[in-house]
Amino acid sequence: MRRAYAQRRVKTGDAFTRRILATIISIAMLVGMGGVGVSVASAEEDATAVDTSAVIEPQAGQQEVEPAETASESQTKQQDEDQAERPDKEQTKQQTEPNGVASEQGDAAKSNDVASEQDDADSIRSITQPDDQPIVLAAQPTALANQIQPAAESETGSQLLEETFKNSNFADPDSWSTKDDACLTAKTRGCTSTKDSAAIQGHARNGYLQLTDNSASAKGSVLYNQPIISKNGLHVSFDYYMYHTTSSGLNTPGDGIGFFLVDGAATLQQTGAAGAGLGYATNDEDGTGSKAREEGVAQGVLGIGLDRFGNFSTQHAPGTTNRVTGGDDCGQWENPTGPNSITLRGKGIADNGKWTKGYCIVTSEQVVSGLDTKTATNAANDTNGKRVDITIAPLANATATTQKLTVKIDGATVLKYDIDRLPDSVKFGFSASTGAAHQVQLIRGLSVYSMKKLSQLDLVKSVDKDRYPNADTHVFQVGDEVPYTFVVRNSGNTQLNSITVKDPNITNVTCGAQILAPGAQTQCSGTLTITESLVGENGTFTNTATATAKDADGKSVTSPQAQATIHVNKPLGAPEKHKRIKKNGDGTYTLNVDVKGAASSTTVTTTQPIDFTLVLDVSGSMDDPMGKTDTTNRLEALKIAVDKFLEGAANANKGAQSGSEPVRVGLVKFAGDEKDEIGDDTYRSGGYTYNYSQIVSDLTANMSGLKNKVSKLKAAGATRADNGFNLAVKVMGSASARTDAKKVVIFFTDGSPTSSNGFEKEVANNAVTAAKKLKDGGAAVYSIGIFASANPSSLSSNENQFMHAVSSNFPKATSYKNRGDDGDKDAGYYKAATNASELNAIFDEIEKSETTTSAYTKVTMEDTLSGYVELADSNYKVVAKDASGKVVSLTKNVDYTLTYDASTKKFTVAFLKPLVNNVTYTLEYNVKPTQKAYDEYAANLNAGKDGYDGVKGDANTDLPGNATSSNQPGFHANDSACLAYSADGVDHACGGNPYPHPVIQVVSSTLHIEKQWSGDGDKPESITVDIKQGGNSYKTVTLKPDANGNWSTDVIIPAGAAKTYTVTETEPENHQWKASYQHKVGNGALADGNAVTVPESTASQNATVVITNTLKTATLKNAIGVKKELVGRDWKDSDEFTFKLKADDSNPDAPMPASCENQSACTVTVKRGSSDDHVAYFGDITYDAGEAEYTYLVTENAGNASAMYYSQAEYRVVVSVMKDGTSGEWKAVVESVTQLKTDYGVAGSNWDSTRPMLFTNKYISASSLPLTGRMGAERWWQLAASGIGVVALLAGAAADQWRRKKRLG
Repeated sequence: MRRAYAQRRVKTGDAFTRRILATIISIAMLVGMGGVGVSVASAEEDATAVDTSAVIEPQAGQQEVEPAETASESQTKQQDEDQAERPDKEQTKQQTEPNGVASEQGDAAKSNDVASEQDDADSIRSITQPDDQPIVLAAQPTALANQIQPAAESETGSQLLEETFKNSNFADPDSWSTKDDACLTAKTRGCTSTKDSAAIQGHARNGYLQLTDNSASAKGSVLYNQPIISKNGLHVSFDYYMYHTTSSGLNTPGDGIGFFLVDGAATLQQTGAAGAGLGYATNDEDGTGSKAREEGVAQGVLGIGLDRFGNFSTQHAPGTTNRVTGGDDCGQWENPTGPNSITLRGKGIADNGKWTKGYCIVTSEQVVSGLDTKTATNAANDTNGKRVDITIAPLANATATTQKLTVKIDGATVLKYDIDRLPDSVKFGFSASTGAAHQVQLIRGLSVYSMKKLSQLDLVKSVDKDRYPNADTHVFQVGDEVPYTFVVRNSGNTQLNSITVKDPNITNVTCGAQILAPGAQTQCSGTLTITESLVGENGTFTNTATATAKDADGKSVTSPQAQATIHVNKPLGAPEKHKRIKKNGDGTYTLNVDVKGAASSTTVTTTQPIDFTLVLDVSGSMDDPMGKTDTTNRLEALKIAVDKFLEGAANANKGAQSGSEPVRVGLVKFAGDEKDEIGDDTYRSGGYTYNYSQIVSDLTANMSGLKNKVSKLKAAGATRADNGFNLAVKVMGSASARTDAKKVVIFFTDGSPTSSNGFEKEVANNAVTAAKKLKDGGAAVYSIGIFASANPSSLSSNENQFMHAVSSNFPKATSYKNRGDDGDKDAGYYKAATNASELNAIFDEIEKSETTTSAYTKVTMEDTLSGYVELADSNYKVVAKDASGKVVSLTKNVDYTLTYDASTKKFTVAFLKPLVNNVTYTLEYNVKPTQKAYDEYAANLNAGKDGYDGVKGDANTDLPGNATSSNQPGFHANDSACLAYSADGVDHACGGNPYPHPVIQVVSSTLHIEKQWSGDGDKPESITVDIKQGGNSYKTVTLKPDANGNWSTDVIIPAGAAKTYTVTETEPENHQWKASYQHKVGNGALADGNAVTVPESTASQNATVVITNTLKTATLKNAIGVKKELVGRDWKDSDEFTFKLKADDSNPDAPMPASCENQSACTVTVKRGSSDDHVAYFGDITYDAGEAEYTYLVTENAGNASAMYYSQAEYRVVVSVMKDGTSGEWKAVVESVTQLKTDYGVAGSNWDSTRPMLFTNKYISASSLPLTGRMGAERWWQLAASGIGVVALLAGAAADQWRRKKRLG
């Protein structure tokens, strides 16, 4: 609805009037009643008029300008509100009326003046502006409001709404709506139904909001569908009237008036159930369900009942034949205050789209003086009603979950309570009904303030509750579009322009207006698309926004931040997992394969089968009430809770094939003696009937039949908890139990373990022993106590110690006193209830926690070792640690199974329970490299590759402090490793979730081959060496001399196991060299042989083989000989003839016989006794291998024997070194012997090389020579003989030469 600025012109005739008027306006301003934005013109004496102007600005729903109260009236009213009793009515009548008229008659006269207006005219009058002030329409949408009413002096907050209900229409009819019989009495013809209210009908400006007249079965309500910012607290005040002058129906007044708040982000268009629900709560008229339950008001957050009849203050337990006001989840309210009560009811809850849960009583107080009032009159300031003040304090801090509420009636406090935190904005309504009783019920003078002033520009943000009614609990999904609403309010005293909402995650926020007058507000909207990056770890997303504007001076104004938090299902996705490694000092490696538990923000139904066993107390005390505040019979409360539990189990089994139901439930009752047969039997003892402790039903999926059995349970007997647990052991071990099912036992009791009365240690400890069998078998055991001292946070009493000990809080408890070292009393397996509602919630919580999960389930690790590693020991294990590093206890075959298949080298770890959030589960084991790793590493190096043939460890595969794997060369420690799991209801196969590959490293050893040469023969350019290991060829290498002439090479050999290497040289082609071998390991001594054994070691070692190449030789054995012949006389004993062997000048370094080694010549002597044939040999001569010829000369040394002619013969001996064609060995042979000179010194001829060289010496006797005279006879003849001898010899030589030539010719 468009509104414009208005002015009211007041004409006056003299200065006195102007002064009076100015004075009145000034007084009004001084007492704080001038309103926001009031401006007063100067009261100049020469002016002909005084203009007063005000911005029409109260937000939608604020009251049009009414005559203002005088200061004295305001003060008096404040005093009245501070008093517990209302003032005397006559005194009130003497007070100045709001329009300044001194009496009620004057007010009536004014009413007559306006009676000529149209009956349906809007009470906001059209005011004509002066001609010099034309109406200016804004270019942008402008949110205006009705004129602000003066704030009461006691108000410290911002005025949010004023509605007197005195006029024929609402100040903002677009925001208000009436339902059923509700109407404004100020209409010309008033309301339709007017029993006992006819006198107040049709009086304009003096009217009321009539909710009902005094008719039976009347009902009416009024709804304010504009959000009111409530984050700074609220002060709501109004006058109400409840009276009757005639009786009808029941002779009691009823029902009363309800005031309620709903979430401001939802449309308020309908009330809740009338009658007992007072238009707020849900209601079941007969409690049996034969009639459909009426819904409560949608999005209700708080209901305050002025309960005249008493039904709103009563809350029966569900299942009774009495009316059940509030949801079935509320339970019995044990202290109904009855008629004339102020009762608070809490938040409503939608159930399958209908608002039929919640609305539970939270507190109630009786008003001793009663809630009735006197009869309403036509007076504008009628005081026959009662003033209600409802204050809701601002939040103590940003995280506060409660707010203090106070209700006063006529200034007297009647109720105080800490209510649940309100939404940041609310809407409200009033509702009343009469039912079968009767009562006129009216409202007047509504005022709404904040308790703490709002900011000049304020903002509230929330999810649109029309689109998402359960937005507070709804779990959004990534990709969802979330609609948000914003309330932007100008709580200052100047107009604000360019209204904009800035939200970093919403780009399309649009507002209804861009200009806000003081006190006005507008609503904006925008849509957010959820992305995974927005979702926090806790599954929530908090969206923050601010509003901005410009004031009249163009200055920027910014609101405080507004935020709204939603729940978003952050998919679990793949679990965080690692496979990491650490190298140990002993050559082994430690491998960790882990997976980390996480929690989603939502739960899904698990697919793992579950076997529940309910162990229920049916002792005699189960006939007692639940407690002081809940008189529900204990056994009945238990039956209701179990019944809902079984309904949940039935729902979980829907769609499953018979025999494959995921949930089965067994039932055990315990009280007195134990009975083996299945049933529900009793026995008599001492004149009393007792329940047997007995299995009522084995595990079954027939929930309907089980519910029937539960309904027939009766209370009688003792509390033999030990019998109950013993029977539970039987159920969980029976044929009906499934080996693959998760096992859960729920133990319920209302008292001490006993066979009669009082706590009995033996019964308690026997129960703990049986419970431990269940826990050892993998069952989770819950204990629920409803006895007076039940307190899961305590270990002080025997009973609480017992309840902890039997539960899974202490898995290894052996008695109620000895609970083991690894327990935790806060683990959540022991629970306590004080009323039926809490008991319902506990069973529901347990069922949901076990049948649904927000965690990873069906988690299985598989890890197959590679061929490069093997287990170093059998100390493999599974451990768990929480986020702080604290060890979390795990029990094998309860929490997990662990197997290792040695044939396939495969680990399998299956976790039997969901992984706990932020707990890391780790498979730990130690490995060492296999010989394959050492062998391949060495082979790769020998092939010129890096040792691991390019393989490197995957990223993030090092344990803290280790740096051998991530992106480092090595062999994979595993062939494959993977993780199977179920998350968000989806199974993920192992193959799709591989673990990374850490790597291990190995070392190699070195075989150093060194060649040495012995001899000066021709060396080949290279030598080939073959290396064998274990009889198989390992490697062939070629040796060549380096720059320094050294012949050597290093061969990489594997470390690890002991191995023997045989090194053999391939003989060079010239076959001149002979190889010999020596070896050693490390720094040891050289030993002969070409086989070296490298001992076992994971460390690198050095082995050495030295090959010594010695030049081969050929020996000429006694092949050069000489023979001595004497001619002319016989041998004498003294005869010695010496022969010389020397190398020819062509080969001066030719080898000599061994006896003459390193000499230039060698001699041999022939004596008479040397041999029979007077032959002698120079001895063996050794030659280096290699084809060659050596030439020697053999001569006889001239002797000094008397009359002896020494041979002048000279021989040339040629020796050839060659390979034997047959044996291939080198040999030396006399190739030829040539007689260079004969005995007489003339040229000789060839000689038979097979014969010794012949040297003939001739003895010339003196007697054969002629005598001469001039010498001594003997000397002369000797000389002559000699001469003749020489001639003879020369002649002989010449003859010999001639014969040789003749032969050659």
